[in-house]
Amino acid sequence: MVVKVYVSEVSGSNEIRERQTTILLALKSKNIDFEVIDITVDDAAKLFMQTKSTRFGGTSFNSHPIYPLPPQIFNEEEYCGDYTAFEVANENNELSTFLKL
Repeated sequence: MVVKVYVSEVSGSNEIRERQTTILLALKSKNIDFEVIDITVDDAAKLFMQTKSTRFGGTSFNSHPIYPLPPQIFNEEEYCGDYTAFEVANENNELSTFLKL
C-alpha cells in the first residue's frame, strides 16, 4: 500500500506550499514511502481528491473552502486526512495509524 499526497505544485498560497513541504519532509524523515500527485497537471487526480476528501483543509485565508484544498493524504484510495489531521497524528505519535500502514 502506498501513501499518496495530493499537492498543488503551482499554488499561489505560501500556507499551502508550507503545509505540503511539512508533510513531505515528515514522511521522508520517517522513511515512509509515498507518492506525490500534482493535481495541477492531472484533472482526474484533482477530481478524485475533491470527491473523496472529507476534510477541506481550510487555511487562514480560506477557512471554509468550497472544495478540499491540498495537501490531502490517502493510502492508495482510502482517505487519511488533511494537513491538520496529519499534524495531530504526527504530534501524538500516531502517524502509522493515521496513514493506515
